[in-house]
Amino acid sequence: MSKHISPSYFYNLPSGIKVHPCRLIHKDGTLMWKHALLHQNEHKLPVSEAHEQHIIKTAQRLEELNSWVSSDLEAWDCLMPTAWYVPEELELAEGIAVYFKHTTRHIDYIYPALTSHILDHEHLEIRDKYLYFRRC
Repeated sequence: MSKHISPSYFYNLPSGIKVHPCRLIHKDGTLMWKHALLHQNEHKLPVSEAHEQHIIKTAQRLEELNSWVSSDLEAWDCLMPTAWYVPEELELAEGIAVYFKHTTRHIDYIYPALTSHILDHEHLEIRDKYLYFRRC
């Protein structure tokens, strides 16, 4: 942890770790903690370790799906969450579901490219101009 960053900038997660909002959830990934926990300019910290782990596992799965549609692009051309962990909204309350889109590719390209990589216990659908993904 840098000595030059105020502790007030860190998220205190239920597991006891402190993370900066810009820290990657997975090393060499594209998703940061702020992508999961920032909703409408408000931080929504996980209420339990289970939710924290769900966010981590969902991030891992999104990184895998991203590799199928972004491997030939720059790192910043990727799947980008728009709503992820929002405890007040039933379908987003556990960290296992996420709304996202691609930063450069159209949904008409992304959806068909991802459908063959969705596992039996997962769900992917188009909702308005976003993709909705649920792990289980």
